[in-house]
Order: sequence, then structure tokens, then C-alpha cells
Amino acid sequence: MSENRFKHVTQKEVAEKAGVSLSAVSRAFTDGASVSPKTKDKIEKAAKALGYKPNILAQSLMTNRTKLIGIVSSNFENPAFIEVFDLITRELHARGYRCLLENLTEKCEPEAILDRLLQYRVDGVLFISSVLPTIFAEVCAKAKLPATIMFGRANTSGEINIVTADNSGGGKLGAELLLQKGYQRIAFLGGPEDATTTIDRKQSVIDTLKENGHELVTIEHCSSYSYEAGRQKSYELLTRNQDIDAIFCGDDILAIATLDTARELGKQCPEDIGILGFNDILMASWGAYNLSTVQQPIQQMVLAAVDIIIARIENPELGTETRLLPCKLVERGTLKS
Repeated sequence: MSENRFKHVTQKEVAEKAGVSLSAVSRAFTDGASVSPKTKDKIEKAAKALGYKPNILAQSLMTNRTKLIGIVSSNFENPAFIEVFDLITRELHARGYRCLLENLTEKCEPEAILDRLLQYRVDGVLFISSVLPTIFAEVCAKAKLPATIMFGRANTSGEINIVTADNSGGGKLGAELLLQKGYQRIAFLGGPEDATTTIDRKQSVIDTLKENGHELVTIEHCSSYSYEAGRQKSYELLTRNQDIDAIFCGDDILAIATLDTARELGKQCPEDIGILGFNDILMASWGAYNLSTVQQPIQQMVLAAVDIIIARIENPELGTETRLLPCKLVERGTLKS
């Protein structure tokens, strides 16, 4: 192990070893600063030999950029969002940015979270939630802080950038698939009633069934997009409604919970009941579940969200933008053929 690995090396030491001025070293490690390729190469070789690491905090004072993006979410219990966090952090790191993660629990005041983000002088904020307090968009707009919400509603006011899947289109695709498979007595199990994703998916299912001369047998809402909430509500749904032949779940983790509940109650899937999810999380493809689902284009959504927020950090004059991305069906083994 190099003896320099944990030593605090200064820019002055790098300048002396490279035989250049202190200001040249500073410019070499400042994005966009002017320094010749030959000089920069000498400085980088000297820095590597000494084990020098740029002081990011000091650089942020000079550039007025922290390269820090705040990420706010309230969905840590849902595996779908863990996948999203992984993709976002990877993409931001690849673009030279770091993350400051905030958990918006019921006990947290939105104002306190925003205060912390502003105190850390984040360059922008990504909200990963379908239930966003309006104060977030208002404060970010007032502070001229670039902000993007993933999983929001596409027709939200123009104060915040939005990247979302076409939830209404996905609900229609799922409802049509259930009808094509011959299901007649369909139930809907969604997340919180005030979640825009649940609202749009549910309404689309209702409208699509109505257009085809059908209606939902029952509608149930879970308190959160979590396995535990899905288990509780799916048990109530299945024990109270013995005649349903399919359940459209507004989220994969709710569908997985429903599948486990159905098995516990002695029902075979898809022989006795069909189950359809929404999202296409990694767990949905596991052999134990093999879940048919409506796939959200998560990777494309993440790339779009990162592109939008970085573009507005670099060019504050850009207006707000909404990107609505299409869903698609993924048929596996929880619906009859």
C-alpha cells in the first residue's frame, strides 16, 4: 500500500513537483478552466505520484457548483424504487455528480427536507415519488433550483420537470389483455388513493372495461406500495370476493403479495385466478412468481430525468419539460393462455 494513500497532499506540493505555478494546478482540476494539454499532463502525473486528490468542497466555492444532486423519495420499502436508486446513482456518478438522499417519511416535514438540501447547496433535485407535496415544486421554483419528478403526473403544472411512464396507456394495455384472455370478473388493487400513478392506472382500467361492456367487481387501495400492505389488502379482497377471476394490481410488489396470499388461500394461479402487475421489477421474473406485468421503461426514464436536470443546471434559461414514455406488456405465467 502506498504511504501517500492517506496523506493530505496540497496543490502547492503538486505545483512544486510538476514545476508549474499554483494557479496552473488549480486550473487543471477546475472544469472548463484554460490549461494547455502539456501542462495538464505534467500536473496529472505529479498528482498521481503524490497521491493528490482535489478538494471538492474548495472547488465548489470557486465554481458555485457542488456537483451534488438531492434525491427525495418516500418509497424505500418498494423494490422497484431500489432499482431506480441504483440506476440513478450510477448514471449521476458517470456524469460527474454525487447524490444526497432524503427519505420523505410521514414524520418528516417537507420544509425541513428542502432546508437541508438548500443548506448543502445542491445543484438540483430529483423527486422519486407519485405523491409529491406541492410545496416542493413551489420552493424549488422560487429558489431557481432545477428539479425533476419521476413518476409524477404528466399534466402537472409547469413549475417542475416531469419524467413519467404513460400510466393511463399502461392501464389500458393491461385491461385489454385481461379481456383478451377471457377474464370477466376483474378486481383492481392499487396503492394509496392519492398517488397519481394509482389514480391514472385505475381510471384507465375503469374506462377500458366500460368501453367493452364490463366493470370492475371491486377496487381496493393499499396504504403504501409495500409487500405488507399488499398482503393485508389482498387477503381482504380475496376472502370477501370469492367470484373474481382476475386481479389487476397497480404495482408488482402488490401483485407478488397477492400471489402469495392466493396460494396461502389454496388458489392456483393462473388456473383459479389471474394476476397482473405493473412495473416489471426484477423480482417479477423470478421463477417463484413468473409474473405477467405492464412494464415501465425505467432505464429510459432514469436517463431522461438525469439528462433534463443536468441540462438545466448547465443552462438555467431552459424552460420546464415533460417526457411521457410508453409502457409495454410482459406476459409470463400468472395469466391463462
